[in-house]
Amino acid sequence: MGFDPRSWARAPARGAHVTANIDALLAENEALRREVFLLRQQLLRQQAPGSVFRGEVSVERVEAWGQALARHPRWRELRVGASARVGETLVFSGLRGLLEHLSRQWSDPRAQLEEELDRRLPGLGSALRQALRGPQTKARLAVRVAFAVYGVRATEWLSESPLRVVDELLERIAALEQAARPAPAEDSTDPERAAAFAALGLRWGASSEAIKRAHRRLVKTHHPDQGGAVDDFRRIHAAYQLLMA
Repeated sequence: MGFDPRSWARAPARGAHVTANIDALLAENEALRREVFLLRQQLLRQQAPGSVFRGEVSVERVEAWGQALARHPRWRELRVGASARVGETLVFSGLRGLLEHLSRQWSDPRAQLEEELDRRLPGLGSALRQALRGPQTKARLAVRVAFAVYGVRATEWLSESPLRVVDELLERIAALEQAARPAPAEDSTDPERAAAFAALGLRWGASSEAIKRAHRRLVKTHHPDQGGAVDDFRRIHAAYQLLMA
């Protein structure tokens, strides 16, 4: 969708003064493309109960999505990982750790991803299971985890913004691993900052980068436009402002 005005080769008429803001036109074109993308997302979210997935999730599309994800400049930083128990604490890392962590938020934490997807949109999980049959490479695992993160919107994100998908996976994994690190001793004289760290799901003394990542992730989830509560959104933003001051 869209066009690139820089491809126009027609010369202006003799003596005519032409003013063209190519960057503004390109920005407008990109905004329109994003608007269409968001409308598609809303359509998926508003599907009537009982609807059945009729999109295409095939072996070929999974392969194409995996190749697009692998073009991210930080792709090598995305590790397969796992979950492991350290003492009485379950520590999550990498893609597998993120997948297990997300499964704890499902209506049935014991369910497989494909079962959870079929519960949300019948047919989607079954299609994904069929498309992912075969060797489980890192790229295929990343596609699977993307479905755990985005649910019924995953096909849109993987097709439209694969590099942003990798950014999201890296941020979520970094937040999980940050939470698993031993926390410095808390400063009991500053309960307000301690409460702010807790509001962002961080341990005391988390780095500014971890705070920024947590804030970006939480505002996406709790923004009123996405169905979040206004009070929760304000509390998260206030905690971020306090910690970054």
